Amino acid sequence: MSLSEPVELVRRLGGPERIGAIVKVEQAIDTYSAGYPRLDDRGIALDILLRDLARLRILEPDLDPVISEVEGYIDVLHRQLSRLAA
Repeated sequence: MSLSEPVELVRRLGGPERIGAIVKVEQAIDTYSAGYPRLDDRGIALDILLRDLARLRILEPDLDPVISEVEGYIDVLHRQLSRLAA
């Protein structure tokens, strides 16, 4: 099973040279989630990203700091979706 594009980007960019990597990953997440126009589908897509990031955390424990930052960004997106749905 392959990882989604944003998660694979975390794997490639999340090494010691993280300058700008988080911004690139956030842009990839925005692009990925924009592919789901319905709010419910977008929420599910973000949940799938979180699941894939959890798998990546197990496979690549050195990426934990980057994964934590990306998960925080996804949490912000989930909160925005909740406000839009209300």
